[in-house]
Amino acid sequence: MTALPGFLLETLYLAPCGALASVGFAILFNAPPGTLRWCAACGALGMGLRTLALGLGLGAELATLLAATSVSLFSFWPHKRLLLPTHLFSIPGVINMVPGTHAFKAMTGFMRFADTQDPATFFQACHSFLTMAYILMALALGLALPSLCLRIDRRSLT
Repeated sequence: MTALPGFLLETLYLAPCGALASVGFAILFNAPPGTLRWCAACGALGMGLRTLALGLGLGAELATLLAATSVSLFSFWPHKRLLLPTHLFSIPGVINMVPGTHAFKAMTGFMRFADTQDPATFFQACHSFLTMAYILMALALGLALPSLCLRIDRRSLT
């Protein structure tokens, strides 16, 4: 029997963690109790796909875009069943992919640069800041794109 590659084990580990984090954020945002399992599914899907894409060699920005788009598409399923807004499911599903580590590295790097005036520290902080910005843009685009496309498609059909 062959062992699973490391990124598959990491995916199997992080997907339930993403579900748990999404349920926590959904409770924090006062989501109705009947929607928590759908929020957990969105969180597990997003974190699982992002981890899998990172393990397959995609960059963090592209992996986040893929995962956020998938979560946004998946959120239409409970939207149609429960007649609740898609954002109720998709926002808690992607909030665990917000790049807090890169934001922290950028902030502390800029503060360290103010003390030391070291150009290498400044460029490292800029790199972390730009990575954070691109990941945030990928999250926003991934959330908005399926919703816009499906609504445009629905308008053209009626």
